[in-house]
Amino acid sequence: MGRTIPDEMIHEILSPALSVSDETFSVGLPRSPSVPCLESSSAILLVCKAWLRVATPLLYHTVILRSKGQAQALSVALRCNPDLGQLIRKLRLQSGYGSSLHQILRTTTKLTDIFIPLEFDDGDDACGLCRGLPLIDPVRVIVSYDPFEAITPEPVDTLVGVLVEYIPKWNNLATFEMPHDWPDDEAGHNETFSSPLKVAPNLRTLVLSYNARDLFRDGIMPEYISRVAQNASLQEIRAKTRSRKVLKPVFFEAVRRNARLQELIDPNLFGPKNAFVYPPPLAANPAVADVIWDRVLYYVFREDDDEFHGDGDESDYDSDDEEDRIPQRWDPLRVSKQFMRLGTPHFYDDIFIGTCESMRLFTGRLLREPSLGAHICSLYIGSQDEHTINDLQIILSLVPRLKELSSEDGLNLPWHMFEALSIQYGSHLVLLHGITITQCPDKADPIVFHRLSRLQGFTWKSDTEFHTTATFAASDTFNKLKDLIVTRAHPSFFILLSRLQLSSLKSMILYTTKVDAQIFFEMHGAKLSELYVGAPAFNLDMFNFCPHVKVLNICIASKDEQSVFEGVLKRCHTHSSLEIIVIDPKGFDAKQYAEKSELLELFEVFLAEFDPRPFPALREIRHLYFDWYPPLRSQISTEHNTAVDY
Repeated sequence: MGRTIPDEMIHEILSPALSVSDETFSVGLPRSPSVPCLESSSAILLVCKAWLRVATPLLYHTVILRSKGQAQALSVALRCNPDLGQLIRKLRLQSGYGSSLHQILRTTTKLTDIFIPLEFDDGDDACGLCRGLPLIDPVRVIVSYDPFEAITPEPVDTLVGVLVEYIPKWNNLATFEMPHDWPDDEAGHNETFSSPLKVAPNLRTLVLSYNARDLFRDGIMPEYISRVAQNASLQEIRAKTRSRKVLKPVFFEAVRRNARLQELIDPNLFGPKNAFVYPPPLAANPAVADVIWDRVLYYVFREDDDEFHGDGDESDYDSDDEEDRIPQRWDPLRVSKQFMRLGTPHFYDDIFIGTCESMRLFTGRLLREPSLGAHICSLYIGSQDEHTINDLQIILSLVPRLKELSSEDGLNLPWHMFEALSIQYGSHLVLLHGITITQCPDKADPIVFHRLSRLQGFTWKSDTEFHTTATFAASDTFNKLKDLIVTRAHPSFFILLSRLQLSSLKSMILYTTKVDAQIFFEMHGAKLSELYVGAPAFNLDMFNFCPHVKVLNICIASKDEQSVFEGVLKRCHTHSSLEIIVIDPKGFDAKQYAEKSELLELFEVFLAEFDPRPFPALREIRHLYFDWYPPLRSQISTEHNTAVDY
């Protein structure tokens, strides 16, 4: 390939795979670049010599160090080949990483952008970073600070002192991005940085990271902004907001009272960027415009954004305070009549109802405009009161093609309504999750499951007993079911499932603690590639019943349960398919154990005693607790780091 394709073309091919966007590099919180990578981008260099030659500068242009191990590896690579350091233009750190950073910064003399956190992993230090900062002269410095993750103040204080000393000495420094201005934060880093920034010789741009309710929260311009504004070389102050909220008028009033700030601050630069210009060809051809905007709005309303998926889709529809109003999911519909017409089907396609009040408001909306029901395909209900079932019946009577109905243990359906649901939507429903079905007063007819012919995801939580006659063995019942969750069940439920083919089944979550599910695993265990079980299922020979499981999730709520699971692992002779073990400490008091580190000790004991030999395909052991409390990840003994990825 290298002899037939020019380097320029290889460069264009590899750039999307190896380039890191500036948005990814500079994003503040959460620490998204620290998410573990399952694939190494450096593997691209191994394809051939031509790819190695072209891809090496692309790979090293932007470096994001996510762990101390990565920092050490890069330090060794630069020590062996210092020329690689000349390729590094942007460097993002997630912690201090000890002495390794001195070697890294010593060779990166062409570094232009550096991202420096003011929160370190526990036990980490900034000695190498502090020694290396005098060796560079960056163009842009981004400082990040999160008081909720800042658990090692001493090395941070040392680092801040070094930054204060060298900011005035960096002749190339043109842009400085201040850390987020947290309310009630006693560290006062922005105040500390303001004095050296005031005398930075070539500072052109000051970037503020703010939340609209935090910045100028007292109606007073922060002193550190006014102080930095006195720098004669400063040309602009702009914002990098972490929210979609807009600033209150008090901000603009404070700017108008200060002549220097009027020169530096463009109000249009504070808030979400909007550089869109309506293309003239779209205005000239309405049919083409409809097709394009319909596609745009399709993606807008499928954006998985927590700011838009709040407690309900109707309860916050109007705001009394437009200046402080948080943008809502339906705001695009207000742009124009065209957006209302094109966006309405996409908006109502997936409805999230978080509160009982939202449920009543939404029901009223459908009663006023029944035609909206034709657009609804997915419905989530988050809570329930005495009116919810009646409201739901009204909604379902107006929704002809419901495909998904889900909850998070917030909805209890009477048995007769579940039967009616299977009759009305049996040929449409593909997902039915998180809903509790009240127990049928008599033995139920399993034909209710046969009606759900298209179901792919299903949660069963009911004590209903079924007739287990030999006649119920319809080959197509649940034949498209891929993901099954059983939270509560009568033994007859597993007997029924054992008589079905379940040819598409891939994933099983078993929460129930009272029912023996062995008959199910004997019949269908070999189909599973992912399994989530709790301690009550440890008595099953799951490694024998489930030979093709690749991901095993274990719910452990006590020390005794962990001991039982360790015994299960020791009894396994060999399992050639298992790749990932996930430990979910559900039931532990997370904050309590974060202080006492008992859960950490349990995990270290588990790793020390774990024998990986029966599991030749195993590549990862993941503990969900350390995703909740990332600073504790570094406390795990380094002797285990080479054997397992956390």
